[in-house]
Amino acid sequence: MDYPGQVQYFARRSLASAIRMLIGTGSGLMALIALAVLLPGAGRTSSSAHVALGLFVALASGWAVVWCTRAWPSQRMSRAFVLSADLGITMVALVGPTWSSGLFALNCFALVSAYLSFFDGAKALTLHTALILAATTSFITQLSVDDHLTRASLAATILGAALPTILTPLGIQLGICTLRRDANESVTDPLTGLLNRRGLHLHFAGLLIMNHSAAAALTVIVVDLDRFKDINDTYGHATGDEVLIRCARRIVATVDNGSALVARIGGEEFVVVHLADPYLADELPERIRHAIAASGEYPCVTASLGVANVAHEYLPAPDADPAVVLDDAIARADEAMFDAKRVGGNAIRQI
Repeated sequence: MDYPGQVQYFARRSLASAIRMLIGTGSGLMALIALAVLLPGAGRTSSSAHVALGLFVALASGWAVVWCTRAWPSQRMSRAFVLSADLGITMVALVGPTWSSGLFALNCFALVSAYLSFFDGAKALTLHTALILAATTSFITQLSVDDHLTRASLAATILGAALPTILTPLGIQLGICTLRRDANESVTDPLTGLLNRRGLHLHFAGLLIMNHSAAAALTVIVVDLDRFKDINDTYGHATGDEVLIRCARRIVATVDNGSALVARIGGEEFVVVHLADPYLADELPERIRHAIAASGEYPCVTASLGVANVAHEYLPAPDADPAVVLDDAIARADEAMFDAKRVGGNAIRQI
């Protein structure tokens, strides 16, 4: 699943801050409920139960502060959030002070499952579900020695609580994947798999959110293949399509996908949007030009590149509409690209 794209989806609808606060509030409530429900029985339990409870409350409280007071976390931080939540919940379920604490912990898995359904892919949700099943099985095994409950009734009770936690997010994930598949088709170029112009605008806000720092500056590179019509006329459109796919792959392999977007916005025209320290972006246009012109596949092709830069102070805030800044940078880069064409192509011009 496209984590930046999902974050950007909420940002474009002015929902990012509200969603962050909702997630943070949910984490904080888990900590408060844990204290209210579990502490009364903690005094009659071992030190390991105290440690498990304390760590769980600390983790939930810490993440509540992070979500409510800081910018939207990076994908790496998001995965750290999920991993720490899963470990904390499992710990309380298996060594918590009471049977009710285990049920409480198992139901907390539902919140993590819902989060994964929206912000991560099927692989992460599958691993998370496997952890729920393992934790539930271990919980049942531990409590099967309870004299007051038969194994059958205990298993029925626990599975009755755990199954909705497992099945509901899977259903949500299936629906989200179906909707996202249709949505992705409208924002990607069917030939190269790159973003199209609409997709570039949609994902640009997410790029700003994920890389918004004092050092970040915007570099927009327009890449236009030289004499591409001659390739179509000489070798046919099928070969021309193969050249476009090859160039798209070489551009993608050259840029840093964590801080860049690559789109095909015209027949033989590509756009690279790079957001990073400007010193790191200085060599990127030359690397792209060299990658496209590198021999090894036939027919050979070169490209003309135009570059436009936007300093950090002129970048829009993450929750503002970035379309004007992006369109202006693309227009200036396009003008520079035509200057490169006028000197014979296979060149770079910056404006």
